[in-house]
Amino acid sequence: MKTNDSLLFMKRPENPKQITERKKVDLENGEHNYSKNFDKTLRKEEDATSFSSKLLEHKSQLESRLLTREDLVNLDKIEPRWRYIRLGLLIGFGIIFFGLLAACIVYIIVGEKCPSVPKLPFWKSTVGYWLDVFAFKDSSGDLVGDLNGLTSEVDYIKTVVGAGYVILGPITKGFYTNSYNMLGLVEDYEQLDEAVGTMDDFRVLLKRFHKNGIKVVLTFNFNAISINHKWITENKVKLNSFENSLNNKMSRYGKAINVDIGDQKFYSVFGSPNVDLDLTSSETQKAIFDAIHFWMKEGIDGILLDNAAFFVEEEEKEGTQSNLGSTWLENCLNSQLYRNGSVKFVEGVREEMNKWIKESGKEKLLAVNSGDTGCGVGDNPDPMLMFRDVADLIISRELVFNRGSSETRVSFSKTAIQKYSTYSDSDKEKLGLITSTSNNPTDSNVIQLALTLLLPGQPIIYYGTETGINTMELSRIPEKLYPKGKRYNNEVGFWSTRSHLPMPWDFKGRRFSATINDSSFGDYLDGYSHKETVELAEGNNLSKLHLVKKLVTLRQHHSLKWGTMERICFGEQLMEDYLLDLTSICSSVTPKMIYPSHPHLQVDIPLTTSKIYIPKMDNSNYILVFHCN
Repeated sequence: MKTNDSLLFMKRPENPKQITERKKVDLENGEHNYSKNFDKTLRKEEDATSFSSKLLEHKSQLESRLLTREDLVNLDKIEPRWRYIRLGLLIGFGIIFFGLLAACIVYIIVGEKCPSVPKLPFWKSTVGYWLDVFAFKDSSGDLVGDLNGLTSEVDYIKTVVGAGYVILGPITKGFYTNSYNMLGLVEDYEQLDEAVGTMDDFRVLLKRFHKNGIKVVLTFNFNAISINHKWITENKVKLNSFENSLNNKMSRYGKAINVDIGDQKFYSVFGSPNVDLDLTSSETQKAIFDAIHFWMKEGIDGILLDNAAFFVEEEEKEGTQSNLGSTWLENCLNSQLYRNGSVKFVEGVREEMNKWIKESGKEKLLAVNSGDTGCGVGDNPDPMLMFRDVADLIISRELVFNRGSSETRVSFSKTAIQKYSTYSDSDKEKLGLITSTSNNPTDSNVIQLALTLLLPGQPIIYYGTETGINTMELSRIPEKLYPKGKRYNNEVGFWSTRSHLPMPWDFKGRRFSATINDSSFGDYLDGYSHKETVELAEGNNLSKLHLVKKLVTLRQHHSLKWGTMERICFGEQLMEDYLLDLTSICSSVTPKMIYPSHPHLQVDIPLTTSKIYIPKMDNSNYILVFHCN
């Protein structure tokens, strides 16, 4: 028998401590490097049976995670029911998703919708500020306002007044600088008056105002031009001929109505050196439209047509008279105004403006002002509403001094509001509400000022009226300052000229012109019956300037911006110590405007009642605005 030389070794069982030590060594040598999770398992002290079970489980997990795309395809073949389940779930979710989507679309189309907020043009969404550039601020030291001076006050217009657009009075050549020592002439529509500045100055102003979100509108008088206008020498336009039937008539200001140019006689409603353009002539219209295009190319945001009531003066014939009121002849015997020919001319301007709107994609304002007719609206409907279909904005005289009349005293009363309430909503949307115009002097009536910003319509503030200054008692016009003794169209007296006086910045006049070093500005302000400068008003919470600021802010309230207004009759005149009962309108109210202060009311503090006590006041009126809770 052979003996095997090999030795037979038997492994002695290890005690638990030895097993633990061996595992640590194996881990260090990397002999159990299955995975991160498995390493964690090995670090735990477990018996051999538990260890083997977890090893098999971990290997199974590794095999599942390592299945390839082919393995999954084979699985679908072996077990097709899983594929059908997945397809069923996918189809089910698709049906639910598209069903919900269709339901949402149907609801959006046929469901009740919230009213959309209309996008309003700038003349309806903001407040306008109308000013005479020559009277606003001087930067050159000649005591006449200019474009650079106006540009320096853009923050005042935007922040203090709160205006969103400005209407600049006429600034073209001849308005101030001419050989006739008067205001109001037009010698060239495409050049600036040398006193107001250069085209570069205008472009800087336009850029600065646009940067501050303020639109710029220019005023043009296309009714008449100076006899020195280049259009006459270049034979570009047709003038209104003088008819023998006019021999016994006089111009608007009492002068001769005929104008001699060479050996021909022409007609002028304002008298020489003005001469009226024939606005029915195609060559005249072309020249005017070219001038409008010139300024549109510069980037202006609209135009105001001044003296629109005089555009086409026609003898009264059947079908030519406006159906909105009596003719001017019945009250003012010198002319025939408010004729359909004027509307037709403005319609032509409208068509030219529409071309620029289409080309630029921007809104452009077309506004009209009657001009100095001398006769107000009185209790008749405003005949300027004849332009309602062709103009965006019509300057209304309902709230100006004397309601536009320069002859008969017309006091402002509740009847004026009653009359205004008779206008249709569409007409009110066209009316520019203002207390003074370039032809109607400023008045300090605080109620009228507040109504321009509260009544339905488009509010416009004429420069200086925000301070409450009143020119009606002014017995003289400045000789050293603008207008330096010049009168508007050489009028008898200075009715319209009172609307072209220096801005009342301060009593010393240094903000109007830094070169003033005497009492000339203070002497000028002493002529006002009511004088309050911007300097004083800015520091007084009860000033009219602060009232204007509050009303302009309140104007942005949705009910005033987009809503309509209903007139409420209380059956009797509101007297002092009156209990204002609004119970029939709303159960409780919140004050939104209180001017001046009220002993028991505070702005934006809701009341538990709709009965408000109005205490007695001396020489003043309350302006109260409430919001129904």
